[in-house]
Amino acid sequence: MPARRPDAEPDPEDALSFPAEGLADLQEYDAPAEVDAAFVTQRRIAVGYCLVFLLVTFAIPVLTVSSGWWTDARVVGGMSPSFLMAAVVLYVFFVGLGVAAATLADGAEDRMLGRAGGSDREDGA
Repeated sequence: MPARRPDAEPDPEDALSFPAEGLADLQEYDAPAEVDAAFVTQRRIAVGYCLVFLLVTFAIPVLTVSSGWWTDARVVGGMSPSFLMAAVVLYVFFVGLGVAAATLADGAEDRMLGRAGGSDREDGA
């Protein structure tokens, strides 16, 4: 293979034709133990938020069956607490829960894998 000029465009067919100095940024690796710890933390966060989601979701039918005031009382605009919760409050709660879970998970991963100064990912997230 003939020698290539340093300022020449890399050949896409040749994976080894890229200059070595351009790879310095790509050679930062996370140790397997760090990735394992990040995975365990992400799983703990996901399970915790899933339990909160399930608890709130299943509370509505439990309250409907066990409590008469949940369906008989009238609050805003003649709506029962059960209807108001199912029609409005749950959606607002789920959006807030999703944003909180995503923010916590992203922050935990950034701190654990050495990106605490800010997100340096390619996708801009």
